[in-house]
Amino acid sequence: MIDARPLQRAGTLKDRAYLEIKKQLLSGGFRKEDVCSANQFAELLGISRTPAREALLQLAAEGHLVAVENRGFRIKDYSDKEIRDFFETRRLVETYVVERVAGTLRPKELLELDENLTHMKALAKGGDLDAFLETDKEFHTSLVRRHNNLMLESVMDRIRSHFAVFGLAAISHPGRVQEILREHHAVLQALHEGHKEKAAGAGKAKLLPGERDIHEQRQGEREMYVK
Repeated sequence: MIDARPLQRAGTLKDRAYLEIKKQLLSGGFRKEDVCSANQFAELLGISRTPAREALLQLAAEGHLVAVENRGFRIKDYSDKEIRDFFETRRLVETYVVERVAGTLRPKELLELDENLTHMKALAKGGDLDAFLETDKEFHTSLVRRHNNLMLESVMDRIRSHFAVFGLAAISHPGRVQEILREHHAVLQALHEGHKEKAAGAGKAKLLPGERDIHEQRQGEREMYVK
């Protein structure tokens, strides 16, 4: 199930447990049907039950997990509206950011973004989807950081954390990884040209297929359940 390791004593045990459990959550270590108790995590992480439970409660408060009475916690099942809300907010933030930074990036910053895309291509070729998603996340968050708005960074970090829970499903669709690479290339080309409208259009278009794939997958799951 979950490949967790005993925690070292640096930092508070609750904080360390929180980071480790969240890492497993965002990397696909949880399945939708998994219900995990604080006792299970305490044993896996080599800590007492209290800090493990506090970490799970924090993740539940953030909307990543939900409590199952007398059993433990399971991954949150997002509603269709919640998913639409995530993508709507991402479009608003990312479209605005790429438009604002277009024409302002230094050659070194553009080179770093180019290197990010090169790394994504290598990960795609090697089939490492976890690392691919993480590198994709860095591409987007780095653009928000370059806009230098801490409030937008906070909003984007929260959105990306939730998105990562169902992000692996989104990129599992045939051809989706290559589609993402093409989308990144379009955004980068507009940024190299310093073309604000083109960058905003490419940024907005980039998110539409992902939202489509997630809704299609959820519809397929519902149809299988009915059958």
